[in-house]
Amino acid sequence: RELFIAVTPLSLIFVIVSLLWHHKKWDRSFLLFIAIIITSSFLIEAVGVETGVIFGQYKYLNALGPKVFETPLIIGANWLMLTYCSAAIMEYARRRSSGTIDVAIKIVGGALIMVMYDFTVELVAPQMGMWQFVSDYPPVENFVMWFIMALVYHIIFAGFKIKPIGKPAIALFICQIVFFLAIYLYLQIALILN
Repeated sequence: RELFIAVTPLSLIFVIVSLLWHHKKWDRSFLLFIAIIITSSFLIEAVGVETGVIFGQYKYLNALGPKVFETPLIIGANWLMLTYCSAAIMEYARRRSSGTIDVAIKIVGGALIMVMYDFTVELVAPQMGMWQFVSDYPPVENFVMWFIMALVYHIIFAGFKIKPIGKPAIALFICQIVFFLAIYLYLQIALILN
């Protein structure tokens, strides 16, 4: 567990740098998108931790690295990565469907993918030292707020006409989901065997 706590911020940084490294069109819109997502998500998370109103009552533990206002510095970059990867998945789906998926479906689909990701991570977040809700599992408002934030971020992404890289972003996203599900399965088996 201590090893995981030590490498988690580094692995998130690696994933984000990999995505940005492969992104093709670095223009003013893309840089503004990065700034908006990182800044707004960090501030919303910080207010959420302080007030307990936005996502429910929770606190960040130590696995996500250094914190300011009890919020990990990396959290904004994590929202950026999730928005980018889920947009890449929906863009891939649009291309595979011969363009029959319109922008509204891409936006809503991307937001739902992000909520699914959060639901998956919530299964193991406390055991992995990332965060913990007072009620041991997040309340409904956590997922509602995730959906609202993700929806807004996907609207911004679409409005700026950003073209995500496909396969690398999708592969990184799938690897993360599989990783968290494998940890959850391991924890469940360990619980049964004990």
